[in-house]
Amino acid sequence: MGRYRNVFLTGAEFDELLTELPGSYDRYIKRLSEYMASTGKTYKSHAATIRRWAADDKAKAAPKKGIPDYSCKEGESL
Repeated sequence: MGRYRNVFLTGAEFDELLTELPGSYDRYIKRLSEYMASTGKTYKSHAATIRRWAADDKAKAAPKKGIPDYSCKEGESL
């Protein structure tokens, strides 16, 4: 699978990724294929790597906890 045909998933793994990442599984397969082809890295489990990358991306996209922004424009009130 993937552009360089270097991503290997069992049928069950592929079906699980389809369910877990319905809108983005193909993007992660392509990303993994290109990354391995360009760096020469190998992974024990391509499915686990895709899941980890998806979880990392989700965590990065989550809103940061911290001090809320209470700023307002002139004429507005809190």
